[in-house]
Amino acid sequence: MSNIQSTEDSFAKVYTQIPTSHYLINNHNGPYYTGDYKLGLNLYSFSHNLSSWLQGSTDGAPPVDTMQLIRFAKEAGFDSVDITAYYIPGYENFTLPTKPVEEIVEYARNIKKLCAELGIAISGTGVKNDFADPNEERRALDIERVKYWIDIAVEMGAPVMRVFNGEIPEDILSQDWETIAKERIVPSLRECAEYGATKGVKIGMQNHGDMTSTADQVIRILEWVDHPNLGVVNDTGCYKKFNEKTGEGYAWYDDIEAVVPYTLNFQVKRKPAGPNTEQLTDLLEFFTRLRYSNYRGYIPLETLWVNADVNHPKYLSEPPYEQICDFLGLIRAAAESTKDHLSSKINR
Repeated sequence: MSNIQSTEDSFAKVYTQIPTSHYLINNHNGPYYTGDYKLGLNLYSFSHNLSSWLQGSTDGAPPVDTMQLIRFAKEAGFDSVDITAYYIPGYENFTLPTKPVEEIVEYARNIKKLCAELGIAISGTGVKNDFADPNEERRALDIERVKYWIDIAVEMGAPVMRVFNGEIPEDILSQDWETIAKERIVPSLRECAEYGATKGVKIGMQNHGDMTSTADQVIRILEWVDHPNLGVVNDTGCYKKFNEKTGEGYAWYDDIEAVVPYTLNFQVKRKPAGPNTEQLTDLLEFFTRLRYSNYRGYIPLETLWVNADVNHPKYLSEPPYEQICDFLGLIRAAAESTKDHLSSKINR
């Protein structure tokens, strides 16, 4: 962590050598934002290390706990943290929590207290769920779980609860996408949105390369739910053709941009086509397009790892602090270098 500033300086030099006009896009008539963005860390970036801590494992990635990572985020220069609920002791993916609610509330309040002491914001939290599952009891349980964690989000001070729409179910062969979306996903999201509204917590459905793989699918579900407390966690690494394995060759930036007006929060990934692909996100393209929008919220980054990665956390002697700082440096440099170059539309 001691090399954070030098890392950022080196990335800034790289980006300022690239003409911004190369990244300009057509058909933008609105004002171009030249201010700063608030950058965040999604704690899922340290998923392997956090899992080692929660499981008490000494065989995998070096363990690190949630509180340690909040302190790291502040030291690294992040403006916010997304405290995925997975990393609150007692969380379970398929059942309600195994610990007494008093213990979970206390941990959530301690997170809020630490963030307040450090002066770092909490941009959101999230759970795992599957609202496309054919099993009605499973969907009902997931709704109950989301409501439980909305209550914890209130205690933690998280303004957004991230939920998924659901994996593509096996009965997609006998049902069509629209029917499954309208009969399973839409009612579930509406119930969560209504409950969140009573608690002051927005519901952000994340496009995850699942039942919402395209911007069109995202927007149609939003329109069908039709609730002011529902928006999107805009995941830059999950847009692709429906039911395709990866997003290689897809127009990711068009879909990212199309969903921005509905966006409550981001997850900016290193690779736009998925973690098993090679092409890196063009952060200049991303920020240039974003600056034509009205989005002024947090922009959290999230790193994913696959077993083939030589810098996978399980191979490292400490959590991937350096890799996270490197990615933050790239994002910060791209955000900075796109600030002042434009005052009007310039075509490529």
